Amino acid sequence: MKCFLLCLALVACGKGDGTGGSAAGGPREELLAAWKSAGLAPSGFAAAKDSPVGKDCQLGTVNNVEVLVCVFASADEAKAAQDAGLKWVGDTTGISTPKGTLLIVAADRKKADPTGATINKLMK
Repeated sequence: MKCFLLCLALVACGKGDGTGGSAAGGPREELLAAWKSAGLAPSGFAAAKDSPVGKDCQLGTVNNVEVLVCVFASADEAKAAQDAGLKWVGDTTGISTPKGTLLIVAADRKKADPTGATINKLMK
């Protein structure tokens, strides 16, 4: 658990290289690694074409929940895109939360997370 929190803190704080993360992979890759460490199963993340949320977004799944992770130049830009993330979620169960320079958007379109446990874990 300490490792997960440390990874999440690194994602949120960045390292000052202009991308909001380390030169070894960036904040999105660090987030995916933290999710794996926490026992989640992220898979299939690839560039999201024509994302309504941001330009640098990748779409994939985590434990069968559709997840969009966007990287922004600043935390303020990520926070400003939060409403666009909620529009992407639509009428399904989901969440749009900025974490540092990232915006994490999850939508349970397949109803794979009826208790919300996966979405809750994604945001911790």
